[in-house]
Amino acid sequence: MNDDQPADNATTASRGCLTRVARSLAASTARGLAAGAGTATGTWIVWWIIHH
Repeated sequence: MNDDQPADNATTASRGCLTRVARSLAASTARGLAAGAGTATGTWIVWWIIHH
């Protein structure tokens, strides 16, 4: 019974690590998309001002 315990702890720990990595990837992806959208919008506004 005790032999199973370290393996369970390791599995739980690696799951927690993967979750943290996935969350940080999702957060940086969201920031990247928001920045990209902001840049695209800013570029479009500048283009519109220049051409009108």
